[in-house]
Amino acid sequence: MKRAYLHTRPVLNVRIGTHSTQFSRPKSIRAAIERGIRHSGSRSERTTTKLPEASIRQSRFAPRQRSPFERVARAGSRTRAAQASVQEDRGQGKLHTRTQEYTQVRETTDHARRSRPRQSAPDILPYKSAASEFLFGYSVVLAALKAGRRKIYTLYIHERGQSRDGQAVLVARARALQVKIHEVGDDWLPVLDKASKGRPHNGVILETSPLPQPPITELLSPSRDMGQFGIKLDVQSREDLLVNGKQEQYGYTSSGWRYPLILYVDGVLDEGNLGAMARSAYFLGVDALITPTRNSAPWSAIALKASAGAAEALPIFTVNKPADFLSKSARSGWRVYATDALPPELTKPGDSATSAGGDENAVVYTYAQNTKRLLGHSPVATHPTILMMGAEGTGLRSSLLTQANFKVGIKAGRGVDEAGVDSLNVSVAASLLCFDMLKKPMERTPGNALF
Repeated sequence: MKRAYLHTRPVLNVRIGTHSTQFSRPKSIRAAIERGIRHSGSRSERTTTKLPEASIRQSRFAPRQRSPFERVARAGSRTRAAQASVQEDRGQGKLHTRTQEYTQVRETTDHARRSRPRQSAPDILPYKSAASEFLFGYSVVLAALKAGRRKIYTLYIHERGQSRDGQAVLVARARALQVKIHEVGDDWLPVLDKASKGRPHNGVILETSPLPQPPITELLSPSRDMGQFGIKLDVQSREDLLVNGKQEQYGYTSSGWRYPLILYVDGVLDEGNLGAMARSAYFLGVDALITPTRNSAPWSAIALKASAGAAEALPIFTVNKPADFLSKSARSGWRVYATDALPPELTKPGDSATSAGGDENAVVYTYAQNTKRLLGHSPVATHPTILMMGAEGTGLRSSLLTQANFKVGIKAGRGVDEAGVDSLNVSVAASLLCFDMLKKPMERTPGNALF
């Protein structure tokens, strides 16, 4: 009987709080007993066991609380009934309605998950800040990570490039610097091509802050013993100051014998040529590179790519007033060399001069005011030097030529009339001139002295 009581809920129709026999909503026997005890006027002792206090205080509208034994028993009966219903339906060749609905929903969800397209690439790479720049190419990106002169935001790298040894080194360095790395697939290739403007990017693009280019007004007197030269900074905005910094002393390798050599590039509008000049200058040992704020190619991603990473390590400055900059630097002991076409009397083919090292040399030095040739001339061995180079077609402006102390040119090895080639590419000429200026002169002995 007790087991039957647990599975059936006998009810007694009573009205709570009255002794009327009028029926109201059904109540269980337990609830009726509880309310009978609570509303009874008799205070005599009862022989029956009282119910727990928590059950007596239960709200009349709350569902009846069942014991754990009751809950387990009811759950078991419902499960057995459901299983019997499913077996009966299967015997008739049908599925239970709720089971069929669940199966259909699950199949639809799985199909949607399988057919969901991969996250498509954006039209353009997102910018971390309005001043962000995108560097591309393995050498440029690695140089930027090594130099540490920029703020590094995000590294985009193609998934197929991760297996290469060089790319693995690059990724390892980026992770060491806690740079955000975004691995992309083939669907990102058009985006990477757009960011590199169609130039080779090797599957690597780095978002960074702009390249530091401190504006200066003059070069200060250097110290050969300490291997340092100073600059005087121009006025900067707060934003430029965050990028360029406030450094005013720069070190260089004097090797105990030479003064610094600074390359000033004016009027070179081709970004590839500008980057190639920076590459040659850094490789040969030039100590800094200067460009004007106007009349010059920008240090764009194309120029940086052409520099093969050299622009990230070579100090780069800008000047707003080139002529004023040259005159002020000259007062601090710097000597200015201007590249210019050689006079006719010094352009005879086969008429070679002797360089500072005693070898035959095609680089010719003269004074700025006359065409007298300087034999055995070694600029950086005697004074801090500024080498000015202009555009291939027009050369240096007259306002800059008047600031020069010396002129320098390269003598052709062939006659111009043979094919009409009368000059070198500006980046090639810069390489030859910088190489010659940085050569250490041989000590003069009776065997190699020039008379």
